[in-house]
Amino acid sequence: MEKAHEVLQNTFGFSSFRLEQEAVIRRLLVDNDNALVLFPTGGGKSLTYQIPALCLEGLTLVISPLIALMKDQVDALVARGVKAANLDSTQGADRAAWIKGEVLSGNMKILYVAPERLNNEGFMAMMRRVRISLLAVDESHCISQWGASFRPEYLKIARFAEEMDVERVLCLTATATPSVAKDICDSFFIDRDAGVFRIPVYRPNLALKVEVFDNADQKIKRVASILKQRTGPAIVYVTLQKHAEEVSNGLRTHQLDVMIYHAGLPGEERERVQQQFMDSDQGIVVATIAFGMGIDKANIRQVIHFHMPKTLENYSQEVGRAGRDGLHSDCYMFLCAPDIPILEGFARGDTCAKCGIELWLQQVALQPPAPDGTLDFNHYKQAKEYDIRQNVLNLLYAQLELDYGYIRAVTPFYSIYDISSRNAAGWQKVLSDPSPTAVAIRTYWMTKSNGHTVDMVSTAEHSRIDRSELAKKINGWEMDGHIWSKASQVRARYMVMNPMPKSTKEIKALADALYQRMVAREDEAIEKIRKVIEFATNDDCMAQGLAAYFGDEDAVPDGMCGQCTFCLNGAGVDFSPVATSIPDPARIKQILDACPERDDPRLLARMAFGITSPRLTYGKWSTAHPLFGCMVDTDFSALVVAFDAECKKAGYTKVEAAGPTPRTSQKRSYTQTKTTSTSSYRGSYNRGGSSYGGGRGRGGSKRARR
Repeated sequence: MEKAHEVLQNTFGFSSFRLEQEAVIRRLLVDNDNALVLFPTGGGKSLTYQIPALCLEGLTLVISPLIALMKDQVDALVARGVKAANLDSTQGADRAAWIKGEVLSGNMKILYVAPERLNNEGFMAMMRRVRISLLAVDESHCISQWGASFRPEYLKIARFAEEMDVERVLCLTATATPSVAKDICDSFFIDRDAGVFRIPVYRPNLALKVEVFDNADQKIKRVASILKQRTGPAIVYVTLQKHAEEVSNGLRTHQLDVMIYHAGLPGEERERVQQQFMDSDQGIVVATIAFGMGIDKANIRQVIHFHMPKTLENYSQEVGRAGRDGLHSDCYMFLCAPDIPILEGFARGDTCAKCGIELWLQQVALQPPAPDGTLDFNHYKQAKEYDIRQNVLNLLYAQLELDYGYIRAVTPFYSIYDISSRNAAGWQKVLSDPSPTAVAIRTYWMTKSNGHTVDMVSTAEHSRIDRSELAKKINGWEMDGHIWSKASQVRARYMVMNPMPKSTKEIKALADALYQRMVAREDEAIEKIRKVIEFATNDDCMAQGLAAYFGDEDAVPDGMCGQCTFCLNGAGVDFSPVATSIPDPARIKQILDACPERDDPRLLARMAFGITSPRLTYGKWSTAHPLFGCMVDTDFSALVVAFDAECKKAGYTKVEAAGPTPRTSQKRSYTQTKTTSTSSYRGSYNRGGSSYGGGRGRGGSKRARR
């Protein structure tokens, strides 16, 4: 540990460790064992792997989900003289080659990569020649299929650690419930007693508050009044990109100077906004959850959730950005019934039709492998054909790989190359190249206005030359300065490991199992929305409720923070998000008239409720359609039942559209929705006549009021 203290002071400029940092580093360096770090946002997780990296021989490999976050970390380390780099798809060939050379030579100490990099055969081959002394898995809650931010590629990290004989593993996250923490420990053989290091999420300087509104205009006025009293920077979180524009415009009418941040903005604009906010003393940014990762600004005084967060994990991470200097900061959550369907749309949007899974599975299982034993597919095309969202499709492939052992992902390839002349002399060399590969490319390319297009799959099939050789030739021409090339239409590749089911019965059984898992994930997501509402409306201290959710039941002294809405008022708020359970027959008919598809009742329900999908987008029944989301105030399950009855009448086949699409003056927005609630209650999220229990009456408070 002596060297760790030296690195802490000499490289990072700190005289002592904070909280549990030293214990984590001791676990890695002295005990030589795996560990899980559960530190809240801003708790100093990065140092727990950066310092061991500089104490250990070999490479520290960091798996991180965000390129921007990786770059920030690398820039900070390089500025301190640490040999660190990130390897990602945005880098040029020269930069990537230099990084790989430094890794193989042993000079590189810390390398950051995204989890998708573990599918790259070249990267895996490089890692087999390197001593990985430490594998750090950032945002490790993404490994749990029951977590709030699950990413399929994270599932493969544990297998990588085992296959590469990684010496020790450190998992890090700010948002893991006890069940998710158990998943992480089980995956990486972490002792759940000696190997888990936790800092409670409770922050005594944060005042958690909740308020209830009927519409967006009320919320705008309230946000304006809060912001006008601010004593430092503030973040206003919204759900959708369009909300960022709407809310910022509304706040400007109150003479407030606000910035906007969301994933739809150009990268340069996002960087400008982030830097301006970091440099400000009173700055206000209205943002989606895309804003915040890597934001380490000590004096944020207010975090306002204009729309309710969809999970308590998100909420904890976002309010955790306030008051890192230890001074009092206010965190507001706004509840508004018309906002709930948007969150429910996120929860239900990933579940596709079972028939879509069956058709996809048929293609995968029955397609003959290439000569090298691989299958390749265009995920974009499959998503559209089978109406399965891209992230869900990735999960299905991951399940075939990890749960069933049928396939294994290998390096993907691009199926289309556009090439154009870089200079006359170079182009002449391309045209005169006598190699069989060059002849095949010239034989099958198609002329376009500014060059040629090469379909790699078709050319390989007709010429009987391996696709990788064709790609190697094109890349060689570019590296020699002869051409410009642009690759597109990526195709994922999978090595067949074991025979897949072939019979209709076997495929249906597997499809059913995959579908049931998908439905369970949807139920879990709806349950997480319920948990947020229950947390915000319960007769209980909000700080205590949040701490208990993450397993820190004893973190809040006496179970009362003294400054949240419940502690100040002696009662939780009343909130009534109720939806009608009887769909409007006229609206049902309008949807049926507009969309002739009858093979998937869930597709029609999605259109009515306002949940987009690849098939809806392709058929022009999605966001631009005037009827999209017209029944957002109706229970989704009731919509599925109603449309299933209509599909059954049509024999689950397509029908002719009944007439012209009904026109409306403008696209319906969620804020125009009205709920059908007439009664008010607390802690009971009711959709379609069924309520989620958990709230208590006025006389049933869990804790004595003060």
